[in-house]
Amino acid sequence: MEIMNKTSTLTLLTTTLVLLAGCGGGSGGGDADVQSFGFLSLGVSDAPIHDAKKVCVSFTDIELKPIEGPSTLITLPEVEKINLLKFQGANAMPVLTSERLPAGQYEWMRLGVDAVRGSNGGVGDTGDPDLCDGDASYIVMNDDSIFNLYVPSGENTGLKLVNGYTVPVNDQVSLTAEFDLGKSITAPPGQSPDVKLRPTIKLVDNNEVGTLTGQVANALAEAEACQPSVYVFNDGVIPNGIEDEVDDADDPIATALVGPQDQDDGTVQWHYTIGFLLAGEYEAAFTCDGDNFEPADGKPATIVTGELATVDFEAPAT
Repeated sequence: MEIMNKTSTLTLLTTTLVLLAGCGGGSGGGDADVQSFGFLSLGVSDAPIHDAKKVCVSFTDIELKPIEGPSTLITLPEVEKINLLKFQGANAMPVLTSERLPAGQYEWMRLGVDAVRGSNGGVGDTGDPDLCDGDASYIVMNDDSIFNLYVPSGENTGLKLVNGYTVPVNDQVSLTAEFDLGKSITAPPGQSPDVKLRPTIKLVDNNEVGTLTGQVANALAEAEACQPSVYVFNDGVIPNGIEDEVDDADDPIATALVGPQDQDDGTVQWHYTIGFLLAGEYEAAFTCDGDNFEPADGKPATIVTGELATVDFEAPAT
């Protein structure tokens, strides 16, 4: 009788331990060791420049670095050649779509590009305005001249975006890497036929941005020798130009070309759109030359997440 009681007690104890282990009991196992995943989508957009008809960048891979743990390298199935000038305003070219990744906070992203100084960028381009069919990365000017496009240290580091972002558990984050070519592209003396692409790129969460749009008076946009643009500055910044090779906290954070739109009555209306602006307060100003602005102290622009804000520019009273 006593032996049966000991055996029953031992059996009960063993069964209890097995059940606890199966439910995640104990200090080392269970759900704590299960990796959570989420999804990331990435698009590429551009704030354009005058004088160029194509800016072709060849993307090869994308590296994503979480705050904790090793980075993840995603090699694109084939080199993605993107004409940045085709994706302006609130438009973006998808590069990654719902890529499954470990969930959590990430500290940076690196865009691998084929953009090396002294390379053969543009060789083989057929002249088709809709295609980037030349080698490597390159820029085609309005006069059809072609220049190799290179990123300083691009062969080793590519385009590194040091912006934090979060991949949510069982959900998706959609990001956009927006180039600002007006600040990015320079032609340093003595480096022809190479043109430098500086890493002036911002990475934004599409759930935190809005869009700015508006009309520009014909009298402004059609002035003699005018290259019409709209610049956006942080709130309180007096509109000012962009100086090559200099990073200034008072530089415009976004720019857009102003283009004509044919109206039903046969007239032309000039219009601009700037997308992917983080919600907040800004100053916007029109310029013909990048140095003189209308109005001189800018016009206030309030950006609300997911909404379209409008700022128009009228000709000054005479």
